[in-house]
Amino acid sequence: MPIGIYLAPGANAVTTAKAVQATLQKLSGRFPAGLTYLVQYDSTTFVSDTITEVLKTLGEAFVLVVIVVFLFLGSLRATVIPAIAVPVSLIGAFAVLLVLGYSANTVSLLAMVLAIGIVVDDAIVVVENVERVMEEEPDATPAEATKKAMAQITAPIIAITLVLLSVFVPIAFIPGISGTLFRQFAVTISAAMVISALNALTLSPALCAVFLRHTGPRRGILGRVLGGIDWVRDRYASGVRRLVRMAALSLVLVLVFAAGIFGVSLLTPTGFPAGRRSGCLLHLGAIA
Repeated sequence: MPIGIYLAPGANAVTTAKAVQATLQKLSGRFPAGLTYLVQYDSTTFVSDTITEVLKTLGEAFVLVVIVVFLFLGSLRATVIPAIAVPVSLIGAFAVLLVLGYSANTVSLLAMVLAIGIVVDDAIVVVENVERVMEEEPDATPAEATKKAMAQITAPIIAITLVLLSVFVPIAFIPGISGTLFRQFAVTISAAMVISALNALTLSPALCAVFLRHTGPRRGILGRVLGGIDWVRDRYASGVRRLVRMAALSLVLVLVFAAGIFGVSLLTPTGFPAGRRSGCLLHLGAIA
């Protein structure tokens, strides 16, 4: 005898499935001899597997970010600071989701994966500027160098955060089905970025004053890697200086690229094309 169990509005699919399985397991002890139960279809299996894969991707992204930061900063002490800022920002974003009544699902977790590469930027900006001040002023203590560095980059950090928010916040106000799908995505990234900015203005400077030390030039493989990075940086800066002298050409290139983006967007098919009739079966499942 088949029995179908459906979710009430707002219910958590994974929690409900676990509760049903536990109840069936408990009741099976009272079944008559020869009677058993079999779950023919469980829609939460896909959800659980997807969340597991996203969590694994989240861990891999964090490890890759730490490795890249270490290669570019060339110091284990300096790497610790961005590495601490990432989990703090993500935990804070989860707290915001909890307050707003959202859940940890594939959309919010994918937003976390993207946020890892964004929230680490503010802490890196702080660390790099503090190290630059310490390199230029060898007599300055880490605390003094941090104070001077923060006076230089506080406004840029706030500006960077506002620019990024201007990109992601409007996504939360998209109407229709697309807006419903991406609203939680926008909230997750925006919350992580705001917390990251607060970390860069408070936690990261404090960690710089405690962890950073004056170091000499790097040697060996790490020295060669940093030398290569400096070479690329110098070539890039040289190219930018040349483009600045040709401001008119830069503006023309911006207009050309803008026109190209607009033209290609008109040729790209939309997600819900108007004027077409098509039959489809849409199965909506609650996400944990």
